[in-house]
Amino acid sequence: MSPRKYEMSRRGAAMEQTRARIVAATVAAHRELGIGATSWDEIARRAGVGVGTVYRHFPALDQLLPACGEVVARTLALPAASHLFAGASSARERIERLVAGVFGAYERGAPFIDNIRRERGQLPQLEDYHQQIEDTLDALVGEALRPLAPSPVASDIVRALIDLPTWRAFTDRGFTTEQAIEIVSGLIECSLRAHSPASRIG
Repeated sequence: MSPRKYEMSRRGAAMEQTRARIVAATVAAHRELGIGATSWDEIARRAGVGVGTVYRHFPALDQLLPACGEVVARTLALPAASHLFAGASSARERIERLVAGVFGAYERGAPFIDNIRRERGQLPQLEDYHQQIEDTLDALVGEALRPLAPSPVASDIVRALIDLPTWRAFTDRGFTTEQAIEIVSGLIECSLRAHSPASRIG
């Protein structure tokens, strides 16, 4: 490799490292402070760079949010409906996998979902992220319950029982995520029996 190409390669690697530091600092600040409350000065301070460097890499929030969104999506790691229930041998197992998959995502990244839900009215750029999360949760519930052919009311109840406030209500009261999964799975089974009598849980 020629000296010029080597120098360009080193410079490119350094720029990528700086960009990654900026994104990591932004994600951490968004998690702790919220998205709208995170200033470019705060990002620069956390990343250990000048504010001008942040602007060179990300001139506006519209450029920064997609990079942060990739990190948040990897953190949440919401499962795909097509994979989560593969090989499940019973409705009970499907319900347990549903609750475990969703509550696990909340345990990893609840503050991100909170921020998106709370701030999307002020930051329209967040609406797509909000919709992606909601659509994924809807799809997971639909696929989990598909063999049971539940009533619309029963499906809506299950969707409410796996929502973020439910997980937080249990964990705020000292329950572990594993305990919350067990309890909510049982509540879903009871609800399905009550609201979709034809459904067979087992």
